[in-house]
Amino acid sequence: MNSKKELLAASLLAIALAAGLGTISYGFFAEAPPNARIDVFSYKNGVASDSFLPSDNVSLEARLSYKNASIAGTPVTFEVNTPNGTNFLSQKVPTNSLGIANVTFQIPWPSEPSLGTWQVQAASEIYGQALNATTNFECELLPPAIDVYTQEGGRGQNAPGGTFMLNETVSLYAEVRDSLNQTVPDIQVAFESQVINGTSATIYSTAVTATNASGIATWITRLPPVSEYAGTWVVYATAQYNDVALIDTVTFSVLA
Repeated sequence: MNSKKELLAASLLAIALAAGLGTISYGFFAEAPPNARIDVFSYKNGVASDSFLPSDNVSLEARLSYKNASIAGTPVTFEVNTPNGTNFLSQKVPTNSLGIANVTFQIPWPSEPSLGTWQVQAASEIYGQALNATTNFECELLPPAIDVYTQEGGRGQNAPGGTFMLNETVSLYAEVRDSLNQTVPDIQVAFESQVINGTSATIYSTAVTATNASGIATWITRLPPVSEYAGTWVVYATAQYNDVALIDTVTFSVLA
């Protein structure tokens, strides 16, 4: 009798898969199909990531499937442990029509156990077949940084900032960020522009200004009108933040 039920279940499954059904509910099967699968992933701002900052939101996604067919309406239990091994979250969520279960949480800060490797497990059971998957993600502070750029570009460390003409106005911006990647106001930033002539560099001008409420210092300077200043320019931006010396450069071309 059991063998007939197993044969009927297998036949129904084969027919459903052959018909191209994207999502299958296994409620009518006598037992879980073999080789069912669960996978778990971590996301930051909608993008898969295994690196987070304190106070970031972490989105966990578990996927239940069998031979690429999603398994809907099945509970998935998420277990999340902090880097020191303490249980931080335990939550059961059913899969949706796409076979996906989600939970979202925020990494606490300030909290020393937040830093390090977090462990995640997603577990489910389909009519007696236990499924589980694990993943880890890191939570670390970033080094403070400064990023200088022009109105034409140059974001990122030592990135090119575009092309200008002699006697044109160049707007320079320096953004200071802390270890949580937050901008920092009221930081003094020193700018220095240099003209590159072959292997030597000549200082053209300097300025000091403070970051505003958005953490950005601005320096607007006019390029000289004479042709000897055409070529490659480099602007240095430096600042001191919590006893850490910050520096970045932007390079741009000046055409005659």
